[in-house]
Amino acid sequence: MAEESRKKLSAKKVRHINRKRLIRLIAVLILAAAALVLLIRLVSRRNFRSADLISDSEQSGGSAVSYLHLGGRILRYSQNGAAMLEGSGKELWNLSYVYAKPKAKLQGSYGAIADIGGTGACIFGRDGITGQITTNSPILNLAVSEKGTTVLILEEGTKSIIQFYDRTGKPLDISATLEMAISGFPLDAALSPDGTGLIVSAGAYLSGVLGTQIVFYNFAVGKGEMNRLVGYFTYENVLFPEIRYMGGEAAVAVGDDRLVFFDLSTENKPKVGQEVKFETEISAADAGEAHAAVVRSADSGTGLVLEVFDRTGRKCFAADLTEYPRYLEEGRNYVLMTSASGVRLWDYKGRLRFTGLAEQDPQTVFAVDRNTLIQPSGGHLFRWRLR
Repeated sequence: MAEESRKKLSAKKVRHINRKRLIRLIAVLILAAAALVLLIRLVSRRNFRSADLISDSEQSGGSAVSYLHLGGRILRYSQNGAAMLEGSGKELWNLSYVYAKPKAKLQGSYGAIADIGGTGACIFGRDGITGQITTNSPILNLAVSEKGTTVLILEEGTKSIIQFYDRTGKPLDISATLEMAISGFPLDAALSPDGTGLIVSAGAYLSGVLGTQIVFYNFAVGKGEMNRLVGYFTYENVLFPEIRYMGGEAAVAVGDDRLVFFDLSTENKPKVGQEVKFETEISAADAGEAHAAVVRSADSGTGLVLEVFDRTGRKCFAADLTEYPRYLEEGRNYVLMTSASGVRLWDYKGRLRFTGLAEQDPQTVFAVDRNTLIQPSGGHLFRWRLR
């Protein structure tokens, strides 16, 4: 009996020791997690004081080349072809073409380039060309989705034909028609991330004055609607040259003097969420998945102001400027602006994280991650590390 009691006490003691060890382990893990969170916060809030040049690669094409940022890689394109580059400048793939007026659109890991006024287009991903298209009619505009689905808006007499293609360039059995005399001339187009929603901004004469019709299509839930049209909004005396999806449930239209944020949470019933009208005209703008940024003259008439809004139209911050931007990018981690004096980075709390990089003439500069900048300039691709 005594032996049995000793065994029970021993088992209880073992359980007690194991429980104490478990408690200590949990405490250590909690402290480690708290330390990691604190470290991440400190790093994310750290201001950068300098930029070190870590690579410099010579690029072909001269000054007639344009560059865009695609998920850490850089698209280089011109009238004579396109190439995808690593941050180091190494060429991953290239395509030769002859486009008189190339225009590129990117979303997610896919992009498309079309010859505006011509009949050629190509679709590509980060790792290579996925399809090429030759149309029978002049191309007016284009849009691309995260899945590579591409829309070309084609001119056919007095009509605009909206034609869908899969990522290989194969025409899909999905199309719509715009009567230009009624709906106007397409200024811009945007596809939803999944490729089922389409927005077209069209300049048109409305009640005798020049304005814009913003037309919403949905090719998934709009099957019962004529031309798959699920909504449209008209604006007199203002043009909207840029339209952009902000994720799958929001969009923003950038006008001469305003931003209009749309709520697309009900796919077949788009509605205006917030209209932000300014006292002065917008001189530069960019919109991404989560934010939209504009630069305009200050209401006081002296100087400039940068204003950043979230996808609901709520203002996140404003910053006074003294120079017009050469380039403005609403990136994943920062709002980036280049001007004659250099580069500035703000986080989305409005903190100025970096100002500098005047060693090279700053035109287009991309923030490819939290502490790396890529700068195409003078036939070179410079990579900088922020410290």
